[in-house]
Amino acid sequence: MRTDKGRSYGRESKPRRLQGEGIRLPKQPTRLTKHFSFACAYTNHRGAVKADVEDATAAQTVERARAAAQPDGAGTDGAGRRCPGVPSGPRTMYAALPPNASTTVETAQNRGAPFSRARIVRMGKKTSKDDDVKTQNLRKDLPIVAHEQTLEQVYASYSIDPEKGMTSAQVHESRAKWGSNRLTPAKQTPMWVLYLLQFTDFFSILLTAGGILCFVAYGLDQSDPSNLYLGVVLCLVVWITATFSFYQQAKSNKIMTGFKNMVPKTSKVIRDGAMTIVDAVELVPGDVVEYQEGDSVPADLRCIFTYNLKVDNSALTGESEAQDRQVDLERDGHGEEEGEAGAELKKVAAIEATNLMFFSTLVVTGHGRGIVVGTGDNTVMGQIAGLTSESSGVGKPPITREIDRFIFIIAAFAIILGLTFLGVGLGLGVMTVVQALVYAISVIVATVPEGLLATLTVALALTAKRMHSKNVLVKSLTSVETLGCTSVIASDKTGTLTQNRMTVQHCWYDTKIFDVPAPRNAPQFKIELEGPNKDIKGPQGWSRYDPQDTSFKMLHRIATLCNNSQFIVEDKESGGLIDLAAEIAKPDFDLLNLGCTGDASESGLIKMTQLVHDVNTYRAMFPKLFEIKFNSTNKWQLSVHDQGPFTAKENPGAAAPPLLVMKGAPEKVIKICTKIMFEGKIVNLTEELLAKFNQSYEELGALGERVLGFAYRELEGYDTKYEFADKPSCNFPTDDLIFAGLFALMDPPRDGVPEAVAECKRASIKVFMVTGDHPITAKAIAMQVGIIDEEVEKAGQATVCTGDDIRVIMDLPTEKEQNEAFDKVLAHKQIVFARVTPAHKLLIVENNQRHMEVVAVTGDGVNDAPALKKANVGVSMGISGKDVTKEAAAIILLDDNFASIVSGVEEGRLIFDNLKKSICYTLTSKPPELIPFIIWVAADFPLALSTILILAIDLGTDMIPAISLAYEVKEADIMSKPPRNAETDHLVTMSLLIFTYLHFGVLETCGAMFAFVVAFNDYGYAPGNLLGRGLSWDSKQLVCLQTSDGAAKQCGFGCDPPENPQAQIEALMLAYPAYAPSILAAGGGDSFNYCEDGCYIPSGSPGAPYDPFLEATAAGFRGFKAGVEAVCARTCAWYRTIRDTAGEGGMDYYLAESQKPDSDLRYVMTAEDKTAFEQACAVDASEFFGFTGRKEADSKSEAPVGGFYWWQFRNNYKPKYKYQAVVLQSAQTAYFTAVVMAKIACVIANKTRKLSIVHQGMMGNRIVIYSIIFEIVIVILIVYAPPLNTVFTTEPLYGAHFFMGLPWALLLLTYDEIRKWHIRTYPGGLADRITFW
Repeated sequence: MRTDKGRSYGRESKPRRLQGEGIRLPKQPTRLTKHFSFACAYTNHRGAVKADVEDATAAQTVERARAAAQPDGAGTDGAGRRCPGVPSGPRTMYAALPPNASTTVETAQNRGAPFSRARIVRMGKKTSKDDDVKTQNLRKDLPIVAHEQTLEQVYASYSIDPEKGMTSAQVHESRAKWGSNRLTPAKQTPMWVLYLLQFTDFFSILLTAGGILCFVAYGLDQSDPSNLYLGVVLCLVVWITATFSFYQQAKSNKIMTGFKNMVPKTSKVIRDGAMTIVDAVELVPGDVVEYQEGDSVPADLRCIFTYNLKVDNSALTGESEAQDRQVDLERDGHGEEEGEAGAELKKVAAIEATNLMFFSTLVVTGHGRGIVVGTGDNTVMGQIAGLTSESSGVGKPPITREIDRFIFIIAAFAIILGLTFLGVGLGLGVMTVVQALVYAISVIVATVPEGLLATLTVALALTAKRMHSKNVLVKSLTSVETLGCTSVIASDKTGTLTQNRMTVQHCWYDTKIFDVPAPRNAPQFKIELEGPNKDIKGPQGWSRYDPQDTSFKMLHRIATLCNNSQFIVEDKESGGLIDLAAEIAKPDFDLLNLGCTGDASESGLIKMTQLVHDVNTYRAMFPKLFEIKFNSTNKWQLSVHDQGPFTAKENPGAAAPPLLVMKGAPEKVIKICTKIMFEGKIVNLTEELLAKFNQSYEELGALGERVLGFAYRELEGYDTKYEFADKPSCNFPTDDLIFAGLFALMDPPRDGVPEAVAECKRASIKVFMVTGDHPITAKAIAMQVGIIDEEVEKAGQATVCTGDDIRVIMDLPTEKEQNEAFDKVLAHKQIVFARVTPAHKLLIVENNQRHMEVVAVTGDGVNDAPALKKANVGVSMGISGKDVTKEAAAIILLDDNFASIVSGVEEGRLIFDNLKKSICYTLTSKPPELIPFIIWVAADFPLALSTILILAIDLGTDMIPAISLAYEVKEADIMSKPPRNAETDHLVTMSLLIFTYLHFGVLETCGAMFAFVVAFNDYGYAPGNLLGRGLSWDSKQLVCLQTSDGAAKQCGFGCDPPENPQAQIEALMLAYPAYAPSILAAGGGDSFNYCEDGCYIPSGSPGAPYDPFLEATAAGFRGFKAGVEAVCARTCAWYRTIRDTAGEGGMDYYLAESQKPDSDLRYVMTAEDKTAFEQACAVDASEFFGFTGRKEADSKSEAPVGGFYWWQFRNNYKPKYKYQAVVLQSAQTAYFTAVVMAKIACVIANKTRKLSIVHQGMMGNRIVIYSIIFEIVIVILIVYAPPLNTVFTTEPLYGAHFFMGLPWALLLLTYDEIRKWHIRTYPGGLADRITFW
């Protein structure tokens, strides 16, 4: 190849072998397909066989072609490879087919295609789906071979003239075949469908069904509005949870937007022999494109002409340095290998090719031309976009799976329990269908923690807010906890582990290597190089340089002058310029973070030299006369400067010829040097000095540092007026230079990264480096930060795995062999992956996940997006990260610092521990919520807690305390434990359930039930009078006997209210109109609702009316000894029956019993009853008198003979069952307050799991204190605020009733302190095994 001042021209290659193939290419231009298909078949001129070519990769082709090659009886394909049993022919195409594949092959007309892919079609056997094939191919290198071809072969492939470009017809044909140069958008679910899907999880369905049933129950019985309130609350909980989940998911569905924004707008292209500007989306394979500095590369291009061309590939490879691009392929590190067919060239991956440019990268310097070899999805960026869109992660995050598992268990238990008690209620006949349905719903509500999801969401959000203060921005809330159970961190190098800025690390002069510290300002510079730290040696034992050394001064001079970088001194806040000289003198100024123009190495150099001499001032003393910029041919840069101003100042009167300074690759620079500066003197460059140079150069290179050589020469005989030029060749000497020394730069580790890596090791987290950078550089950084330890490496447990190694693995014929090979790599304790592609990063993630590792991946480039999305937790850089990367990630590091990830891990572990505390706290209220319903049915005991009060606990008083536990500080050993195994270490364990239900739950229930029965007793209803009367308590009036001391005994229920008395009276007035006026005059409208709340007991006072049809006499309740009809359904027909009956059960029998004071039949028929019946039943309307068919109120608890209505501690003639309802509400309110008292004790106890609350204290988490105050305020409002009394069916309590649960709360705290003491004192003991959660 001929070069001319940075220009690179292609030439016709000599016959050579394709890398790794053993295939010799012909000299003459040939039309080549871009790769070879999988099929090994024969196609003759009759077209007997067809091949469907669509999805093969070059690497697979190579392996299969080798396996299929036979020395005899085989035909050859277009590249000279042979297939067994296939005759040769000029019109044949071959490919290696799996042995069990019987296919037909069709010639692929892929001229002008960027590449083609092969799909295996197996006859008679079902193949894998196309999507699976696509997924597999996306994980392999794109089969681009244009970089391996000569220019003539490339031109022939597309049938084009590079000076004229494609014809319009060719463009049309190519576009019809390959489509537009745009990325195919991924299929996305409509937003409204996504929103509806949020309502389909099991928990939401359960609560929604419960809400609907509540509405049904309210529709059937509108007398109880609590069912309506309950239904509204349940549906509201579902709606809020679903809406929040939708909002979180919608934010993450924007991945492809970032890729679309990367497409350039227009491009210069040669078509039909003329230059034209077209939209970049109109480019097609074969187009000849021109580009220049600042352009974004519009497609994947093969370079055909370059001039000083450099591109920024950082988005693809992570390399911070701009990369040279030229026409011919460089094979550094890809030399000849000895293969079976003799010496052959090792394959160069397309991503590493020096003659390819990739879509969306940036031209940094230079200009040139290229041929489009890939467009749209068929580009490296298209592959990344495809990987990103198809990478769906690993399913639900661990915390979501834990919650789903817990909810499923609890919900299944709730449903089974609810249905069981529904059947019991209906089977025993103690409830109506509506009552049983409401009861079942109540049981479900009492069992399911409705506020758990809200508590979880808020707790995670609060943790995310706390992490934001540590420079960690959380996009997906569930990823907070996932980060806590991370077992592998696959970290990018540049910008994450390192500072993403080239910094001078070492220098070499006077045959010695010196350490170069990196002070940030002048005060630090004085401390490090002139003050107490100047004698400190670096990690390798090298002393620090002395700024006063004569040799260093010359090295400093060259580094400052042969450098085009400038500081960007614009003040972003004010818009003006900062005074760098003044700012640098401030102790808080950070020069290293100041922006610079130019490439990274030059920026690193002036940040070092600025602290020695102000760069601008120094350069002003050496005005630049001429410059030759760096190019890939020379590999050096030189400039010529006027020394006059400097000499006039430093050495007046001395001669000052122009000064030539050079900077470049050390091996190139030293070759044109004959002398060297040694200890301030110029001496000959002897073999001994050259050997020392080589030794030091290798040492610095082994550290992974970029080493630059510096030389100079005074141009004697030239003056400043001389017109220096380099065309056609330099008109001044550029050899016989004086070598000044070396500067070695590196993107150094961030502060705190080694400590963070050490913390990860202590936490049993593996940290892998995954980078596109060079293996030597990657390993050097890994050694510095502790990812690779020297002793581990010596033991053979550390490795550096390169992209080429992964390609070898993926070329293995079976998936089993690939997995086994990858397992051998992952078996190492410490691993660095270098020179990897986006597909490789994805494979690294997937293979770790195959080992059940929880993987966190960090990255900032577009190439990281697929792995970030696939990882359990994707972590993007906030400063250097691309938009695509940020959208694919779940977490963003605002400071791009790896140490922030460790903080996130710590927070993730802390939130898991705190969520256990929150769940433990939440579940302790389930027994006191559930047990009252069980007792209500099983013991017919009054219901101690209503469903609306259950919701008041779950969604009211419990929420804030449960959330406050998320603020608990970490335990001392939180980062000393191995990561949580997401498959076995569950959030809710059996020990936690036992503790919450059988320990705290039972204690809470006992305390609350104590308050409940005490409240009843204080209202005159002793505990003994409650059993057996619970189901009818709030709808039937209690009838009791009164003891001599005024207490109630032998209580029961009387008769049901009459059925539809209004219809009965209306029928009477219709049948006997004459009675209507007297009926209306006697009672008016009230006559239609007589005995609605229970019939009055006759007072027995003189002159008072007497009604023989009532169930009581003036002496009390008649009793059920003679049957229900004799009490509740007394009519004239019944009277006539007993009147006409002789003996037992007749009139005379009951009249005789009425004279016996102790007879249970004494009130069935008294003499007064007989007289009243004779009068009433003698009239013509007597058939309407009495209570036909009326039933008793409760057959299991019948009112005693002689009993009276009991309320307000005494017998009463009038019924007032609503009083009982008020007493029940008061007792339920006392129960509710007692539960809340116990819950306050619970939140205090749950602050720790082992440690005494005395040692932990309360002030470390003030939010718990605030939550307790909030809880108390809510209870006071619910108990004493009249509007809330109506909503929650509560009653204001007496002070004693309000604090009835306080002793039990103190008992609970005491019990828990004793339990924790036992756990601490006897580790592994009974208390530890059973109760530690």
